[in-house]
Amino acid sequence: MNVPAIAKSTFEMLRDQPEFLAITHSVIEHLNKIKSKIEKARFAHNMIDEYNRAVFSHPLLKQFVPCKSGCSACCHTQVSVTSEEAELLITNIDEGIKIDIEKLDLQAAAGNSPAEFYKIPYAKRGCVFLDGQGNCRVYKDRPAVCRTNAVVGEASQCDTNGQEQGALRLVKTQQADMVIVGAFYAAEDSGTLPVMLSKLLKEREKQKSRSIIKQFFEKMSNL
Repeated sequence: MNVPAIAKSTFEMLRDQPEFLAITHSVIEHLNKIKSKIEKARFAHNMIDEYNRAVFSHPLLKQFVPCKSGCSACCHTQVSVTSEEAELLITNIDEGIKIDIEKLDLQAAAGNSPAEFYKIPYAKRGCVFLDGQGNCRVYKDRPAVCRTNAVVGEASQCDTNGQEQGALRLVKTQQADMVIVGAFYAAEDSGTLPVMLSKLLKEREKQKSRSIIKQFFEKMSNL
């Protein structure tokens, strides 16, 4: 289980506080009752958005958080997702969004290792769902981590393009982090976005190939 580092840190800090631990337990309980993987992901995302609403509506955050459309430095970092989130992302591909498979395979080859991932050139580290202007093409279905990663300061502080990253002041989203931990504990599987997405796409191709072969032999048997 690859629980995102920030959410995991929040959980370790607050797990002894009943009001926070109850959030994680509630998420796990609800997710275990939902059969659809897509609905599992959306349930967790809706809870995260609800908790984030109060945090991000603060006037000072609106003024000093540089996280805006086109700001994509964090989209060049390694992001963990649940298998349910990966399934949700694939629905966007089914609906017509094209991704660079070669780029995805390069990122997936790094596995779940941050050290290996950051050996990839910056331009090749960008999320496969970014467009040419640095905008997210799956924003409504973006992973939980992408919904909570926000900083106070300058966008340049987040840059990982071959230079030392600036000191970051993260926006605290404690309740949302507890939801994320619950979602990862309840998940069927988890890993980095490239690894999980690549895995599911390859499984689909195998299923498609098996289906074609099955249909061929059924047709032959009827001749």
